Amino acid sequence: MFTETNGIASIRDGKLQGKRCERKPEVWAFLGIPYAAPPTGENRWRAPQPVEPWPGVRDATRYAPDCPQVTLPKGSFYQIEFYPNEKVMDEAKGLALNVWTPAKPGEKLPVLVWIHGGGFREGSGGALQFIGETLAAKGIVVVTINYRMGALGFMAHPELTREQGGTSGNYGFMDQIAALRWVHENIAAFGGDPEKVTIDGQSAGSMSVSAMLATDQTRGLFRAAIGQSASAFGRAMAGATVADAEAQGLKLQAALGCRNLAEMRACTPQQILDATDESGLWFRPIIDGAVIPEDYITRFAAGRQNRVPVIMGCTADEDCLHETQPDDYANYLESAKEFGARAEEYRKVFPAENDEQAGRVVSFARTARTFAGMRMTAEYQMAQGCDAYLYSFVQTLPNADGTVVGPFHSAELVYQFGTLYTGWRPWREEDYRASERMMDYWANFVKTGDPNGEGLPRWEKHAAGDKQCLLLGADPHMGAVPRAQQADFMEACIREGIL
Repeated sequence: MFTETNGIASIRDGKLQGKRCERKPEVWAFLGIPYAAPPTGENRWRAPQPVEPWPGVRDATRYAPDCPQVTLPKGSFYQIEFYPNEKVMDEAKGLALNVWTPAKPGEKLPVLVWIHGGGFREGSGGALQFIGETLAAKGIVVVTINYRMGALGFMAHPELTREQGGTSGNYGFMDQIAALRWVHENIAAFGGDPEKVTIDGQSAGSMSVSAMLATDQTRGLFRAAIGQSASAFGRAMAGATVADAEAQGLKLQAALGCRNLAEMRACTPQQILDATDESGLWFRPIIDGAVIPEDYITRFAAGRQNRVPVIMGCTADEDCLHETQPDDYANYLESAKEFGARAEEYRKVFPAENDEQAGRVVSFARTARTFAGMRMTAEYQMAQGCDAYLYSFVQTLPNADGTVVGPFHSAELVYQFGTLYTGWRPWREEDYRASERMMDYWANFVKTGDPNGEGLPRWEKHAAGDKQCLLLGADPHMGAVPRAQQADFMEACIREGIL
């Protein structure tokens, strides 16, 4: 284990110099630790390769650059909310992770591994809201990871498929698996217990949690899982085959003006980002037959996933940031057609007669669909004898003008990590209380597989058919699932392949 006197940890690849945290001096931070070799040159679009060991003591007091990614428009809501600082990106240094540990000599603390979201296009384990010291001070080791995204993380291509034994794509998932293996092999050096790892993610990170549950390549690497505001169920994760994805890869090759894979590997990351944007491509995970061997519903229904206890849930108003548009009602009527034989039922379950009502349906529908996927994940785990806990995050956030907003998609993150101090909002006492409660539930679950503990309102296990969940906020309590009828409708549509 690392020495508290000088903060030096010895891991497989060499020694690391960490630092004491300012807000929580009992916690040590080790930042920017490479868990894989640079994915550049021939290693681009390849499974992550081993790190080259380093001599001496490596500085681990600063974050690594982010993996190449899109930049959120300046002044946009999420840029202001979560990314006020300009992103620094470097393909050669992005495959890194960060560790926060409060461990004392001889301790083996349970571990939380965080997988960030961002639509598989952007995001970072080093984002402001994910500073891990406050959550780690609850008695757990916190790890946040970077992984490849966009075309660099998820492009398939016929040449890659031939080169790699019949499949390609999903390199970002391979990175996540490599990071979990790194944790299993090295976390004891930071006072962590490799046998007591919980994975957690939000949005695309929560989809990634589903993938880590589904793949055979993570067997034995974690014992519990948390998913927040996205599941793997539906066409977004299950629709693309290797052949579909290869066609996307060829479109990118054409957009780059390259003759072959070798020329694509010689392009700069920015050229690839620009070509992706200009051609309107969006590279996502696929069912590749290797990392993800079959579609998620088939796999989970057959019980072939990792069998671990779970927390699953989402915010109570996922798309509340949508502002009413003059064509919302027209779009609503058009969207109803996508439900085929269930179109009339959709209009009854999500009624709207004008633009304002249709604008609210945007969030109602997204919230119901998201919750349905989280509940499906929970119930598939329960069918394998695992405990499951469901929640809806209901805490609103204060605006500077005295109004409130939310709970929007991603609203819970600063509460979960205890990083309210990184934001601009005029936080209230109730926000700090909500944050403490959420951190306590999460830390308890990481420690024991049960979120309950002294001083916390009781969080009951989910039971199949139950219409209750934890309403998570400043005063958490068990209550009716928000929009239960709408969530039931969306679940039926997911199972029928409509969504």
